[in-house]
Parts: sequence; structure tokens; C-alpha cells
Amino acid sequence: MRIQLRIRDFALFACVAVLPSALAQLAHPGPAAIISLSQTLAPYDVSSVKVNNSGEGTFSLTLSDSSNNLRATNVPIETLIEYAYDVKADHILGLSGHIKDARFDVEAKVLPKDDGKPPKLTDQQLQAMMIPLLADRFHLRAHVETKIFPVYELVVARGGLKLKLSTEPATSSSMNMSSSETNLVLDGKTASMPDLAQALSDLVHRQVIDKTGLAGRSDLTLKWTSDEALDQGGSVLSIFTAIEEQLGLKLVSSKGPVATVVIDHIEMPAED
Repeated sequence: MRIQLRIRDFALFACVAVLPSALAQLAHPGPAAIISLSQTLAPYDVSSVKVNNSGEGTFSLTLSDSSNNLRATNVPIETLIEYAYDVKADHILGLSGHIKDARFDVEAKVLPKDDGKPPKLTDQQLQAMMIPLLADRFHLRAHVETKIFPVYELVVARGGLKLKLSTEPATSSSMNMSSSETNLVLDGKTASMPDLAQALSDLVHRQVIDKTGLAGRSDLTLKWTSDEALDQGGSVLSIFTAIEEQLGLKLVSSKGPVATVVIDHIEMPAED
């Protein structure tokens, strides 16, 4: 699997840039689980970190489990922490100072073994291996704290569910995001309500908790537009309206426990 993120506006990262990873693996393990996983893995064999002073707005992050490497270009440290710890940017606490505004180019590789064959690592393992990389190169120390944050609860709308649910066991599930100009589409195949809630969490920039009480799985398609549609003379269909009109579900504002990553210490890296 190859995960590639290329973002022009950093403010959009939390609701867009994590999306390819989230949809590829369906469920987020969360920071505590990803930290535990990182402690069972060897670190990247080779790594390089450089400050990027280009002033460009675009940044990219590519993680490939076919070649076992990570390449980040012009990436903010917050983005690296967000992806490594499987946590939203809003839930990273204690990051401040010059390093927060700096951009970095990072490359890391896992070398082939003695037999010349690369180890078989999943994208989630490569993601977890970013934690010791950040600890080594940025001297990052962090811990997980549960705090009360605004969340959305996914519930059945007043008009009733518009999905057909099947209780047949599923051999696989997927959630895929596509876009064309200002039109956005989320397609789910044999997706459960928790699967949908997890995907929506990335799209609405807030943790979504499944409160539907519905078992079973469904194929679904959700279509909405970005705010830029208004600038182009069209109308905007928000994701909140689309969820209610197309799926018969609703996102209700609430508060609930959220796992946060608290930065205890971080330093500008010594360049290679």
C-alpha cells in the first residue's frame, strides 16, 4: 500500500491529509495503541532530517509498505506528530515555539535483510516506526492524556435510516474518498456504523462516536461539495446536510473523552 498526502493549505490537514491513511485502514488504533506497537518494532535503519526554508505552502508525505520507506517534503512537525501518533492536530497539546512554524524534509528507510529481501511491514507498522524516529531526531517525548473535547455523535435522523443494513458476515470492508473540482464523494462497501463514524471523524475535524445502536453493514455513497463551490457560482451542500438527506443519519454536537498527545519535550533536530 502506498499512502501519499499532498496538501497546499496546512489548515486543511486535520480534516483532509490524514484521510488517505484513515480510509485505507478503516479504523484508527489511537495514540496509546500506536505507541505500544512502536515499542515492538525496530526503528528505521537510515534516516535523514533537514530544515526546509523554501517558503512553499505545499507539503507532501509519502509512506510506502512496498519499499518500506518514508519521504516527507516541507512538512510541519505537527503533521509528522499527527500522523505518527494517529491523533488529530487539535488533540496535540504543548507544541509551541519556533519548531512549530518550521518545515522539514524527512527520509527514512528500512534496509533489506541478509537474504536481500525487504521485511514485510504494514503501513501501520511503518507509521508506528515514525515515533522512535521523532524521538531520535527531534528528542520528542510525549504522553497520552484523556481529556474532554467537543465530539459529534452519529445518530439516526428523525426521518429514519435510508440505508439497507445486512447482518451477513463481511469478508472485507472499505471506505474510499474521491473528489472532482468542488464535488466530494465517500463510498463505503460493507461498512459498519463504527466504520462510517471513523471515516467521518477525518472529514469533520472532530471525533465522531457511533450512537446509532445499529448493527450490520451497508454499501453507501455520500456526496457533498466544498465551500469553494460558492466562489464558482454554484451552491454548497454541506457534509452535515448530505449525511441527513442521503443516509438518514445525523451528527449531533456533544462532549466526550478524547485521547490527546501531550508534548513533554521537543527540540530542533541536528541536520545531517
